[in-house]
Amino acid sequence: MNFKKLHSKAPRASRLFALTALSAACVAASHAETTAAAARAAFPTAQATSQIAQLLNEKLDRTALQAKLDSQLWYTLQASRGQAMSGMADVYASAADATGVDASGRVKVKISGTASQRVLSKIAAIGGTVQYVASKKTSVLATIPLAQVEALAALPDVQRIAPAPAYRTNVGALTSQGYIAHGANTVVAGGHDGTGVRVGVLSDSASPSIVATLISSGDLPPDVTVLPGQAGSGEDEGAAMMEIIHDVAPGAKLFFATADPTDAAFADNIRTLRDTYHCDIIVDDVTYFDEGVFQDGEIAQAVNDVTADGALYFSAAGNSGNVTFGTTGTWEGDFTPGPASGPPLPAGYTLHNFASGQAYDALTVATQYILAKWSDPLGASTNDYDLFVLNAAGTSVLCSSVNVQSGASDPTEFCRRNNSANPFPVGARIVIAKKASAATRALHLDTERGALTIGTSGATFGHNAGTQTVTLAATYWASAHTGTKPFVGGTANPIETFSSDGPRKYFYNADGTPITPGNFLFGTNGGETLVKPTITAADGVSTKTPLFLPFFGTSAAAPHAAAVAALVKSARPDYTNTQILNALQATALDDGATVGVDRDSGYGIVMAPAAVSYAISH
Repeated sequence: MNFKKLHSKAPRASRLFALTALSAACVAASHAETTAAAARAAFPTAQATSQIAQLLNEKLDRTALQAKLDSQLWYTLQASRGQAMSGMADVYASAADATGVDASGRVKVKISGTASQRVLSKIAAIGGTVQYVASKKTSVLATIPLAQVEALAALPDVQRIAPAPAYRTNVGALTSQGYIAHGANTVVAGGHDGTGVRVGVLSDSASPSIVATLISSGDLPPDVTVLPGQAGSGEDEGAAMMEIIHDVAPGAKLFFATADPTDAAFADNIRTLRDTYHCDIIVDDVTYFDEGVFQDGEIAQAVNDVTADGALYFSAAGNSGNVTFGTTGTWEGDFTPGPASGPPLPAGYTLHNFASGQAYDALTVATQYILAKWSDPLGASTNDYDLFVLNAAGTSVLCSSVNVQSGASDPTEFCRRNNSANPFPVGARIVIAKKASAATRALHLDTERGALTIGTSGATFGHNAGTQTVTLAATYWASAHTGTKPFVGGTANPIETFSSDGPRKYFYNADGTPITPGNFLFGTNGGETLVKPTITAADGVSTKTPLFLPFFGTSAAAPHAAAVAALVKSARPDYTNTQILNALQATALDDGATVGVDRDSGYGIVMAPAAVSYAISH
């Protein structure tokens, strides 16, 4: 410590007290570090190692048919047969929570592989009900009897059966304050109000009753179109998003489709908004948890299709925090062997070293969802990694995700508790294990709005951060504390503390071919790095939709940016999607403490007057 930084001279007694206190603080700090080092050295505990070994051995003993089942589904099936492993009550409780078997013994599942007539007939034969079949026949969402899961998995067309995919929206007579904050009022006054532009919105829902109420109050236009059968169910976040767009670009024609009930349905609706309803601009605020991190997955590929056809696509970055404000719930980096466990784990499994010999990361904010992903191609992972969540003492496994990656699965392990009253608690330790035969890969740990003791940047992922997606960070409309006025940029308009940061690393093209063959690691600069988020827009604004007064989150930022894009398109109908995006980026207002393009806000805050002026003059 540098005592020369004291700027005044204290009395002798005060100096003695200060030195004594400083000495005590140093001793305490030394003791704390010694204690922390001891804790690292003591982990994994014998109890934890024993349980992890038992879980891994059970995985290694699974049949080829059982290997098609997601771990949580398999554990639930085991328990229903009275075959639960001893001493694993927490693991089976988490599995039951994740699968959500109903009172009649039925479970909603996603069946991946080929949605052939044979599969559909088998679902009916075992007493199941089909909810959705992907248009590309790659998956089926169905409710089936739990007892018949293995019978369905026995079909050769079935590659994997897992609990129904989970997602969340990125939420955090009125006019959005973003109308003025983004300067849209001056553009609309100048005659460019979005007329002639079609904007499609995807979210949880836009119920007929809410849409009718908002039309009658003038908060939505009378010609808003909710696609047939696509109102969805939820909190009407889609209606709130459409309100924002109508406030900022009142001449635009609005369309809505739900992102429910599965990722395949979401992807199909993206294409429908473009192919059938000819939307020029499409925006969503949804994240499916098990989307790919290092490659464009099913939803992102739908985005690629519509942008290749001329649409411009916007999506919320997410509300999973960032490094700048110390709110990150993400860890990214290459697998590094951690301390040896005793007794040794089976099959040469090794625990990951998160930092300084510490073989676990820990939650500082509770969460319902924890996912580990790695840099293998989607649907073709051959490298086996596994995920465990332990109690704060590191003595008992709370959740085990040990799926089999044998060439037909995603590189994903997922621990989830659907019951919000029973999340994984603060202090819970997260462990990632690598099988000896697995190649070293880049890892992505996501706690979905949890927070970690050891965190990194790179929170935004999936189609939200896809190659052709315009990814939105959020800044509070009144962050400059000057009332309802246009954004000024700089440190006066920082991003929200919860706004997900970037960048996003990709190791694979959408078709699964490697970008840098043989190099799938951060440390050797494999793959490519995408600028994510792309741009920033307002949140915390007023809407008339119940539950969204005010409307916070990157969910609110995305429709603001989409609406500004509609203003640009109405000023220059001949502009392509690439030209519109160039106008938004070239004129964005730099914000935050970092000058230039950065991992928090991308190019900066979109401003309607500058973007429209740029478009008119270029």
